[in-house]
Amino acid sequence: MFEQDSLPAMKYYSVWDTKNTVPVFDLLTKNDTSFILELTGKYGKYTHPFSGVVTSNFGWRDSSMHNGIDIDLNKGDPVVAAFDGMVRIAQRAGNYGNVVIIRHWNGLETVYGHLSKIKVKPGQIVKSGEVIGLGGSTGRSTGSHLHFEVRFKGVAINPRYLISFKKEELVGEVVVLKKTKWGMSAYPLNAKMYTVEKGDTLFEIAKRFGTTTKHLRELNGVQGKYMHLRVGAQIRIE
Repeated sequence: MFEQDSLPAMKYYSVWDTKNTVPVFDLLTKNDTSFILELTGKYGKYTHPFSGVVTSNFGWRDSSMHNGIDIDLNKGDPVVAAFDGMVRIAQRAGNYGNVVIIRHWNGLETVYGHLSKIKVKPGQIVKSGEVIGLGGSTGRSTGSHLHFEVRFKGVAINPRYLISFKKEELVGEVVVLKKTKWGMSAYPLNAKMYTVEKGDTLFEIAKRFGTTTKHLRELNGVQGKYMHLRVGAQIRIE
């Protein structure tokens, strides 16, 4: 067991806000560069929030940023907590509709949007795999699905950086979170990284390291056949 004041969440956050879906305090500062988080182990386990088909990915969509991943489900399907933690938000909130936000002991926050019914309340401690709501289509939604986000100190992270949605498991128990010019990247602690140089193509990088472009896209949470390379950005190659 562990003392709550020794948890990473207590180190990274000083304000408990039960009103704002995106925290207005405890955000990343210019001095914050990287963090190492132990996602499971002594802080519990991971459970996939819902076993369904991904219908929309993280990234730009219709000229606006989609900060999570959408998972197909039916109204009334049970949605569960990904990790152990404490419920921070459990209310109806704008485009999210009925939403639950959990602050986890490991320092992450997860968001569960468009629920038809909320099964928890702010301040409630939940375990990984515990039902926190039922699937639905509340808020800005055109059909029943779960909108699932992962955040750290108010910054949305591509969930595919941390979770294999194909295998429904974490990509690693210990991860590095790194602030970038474009947001925040994440990768397993022992992952091999490469810094993109001017003139690089994904095909040439794959050839250099004896792998395939498909494998590189999967490692970096990219769906489809196109992966944008930014000079100076780090991509995972192993």
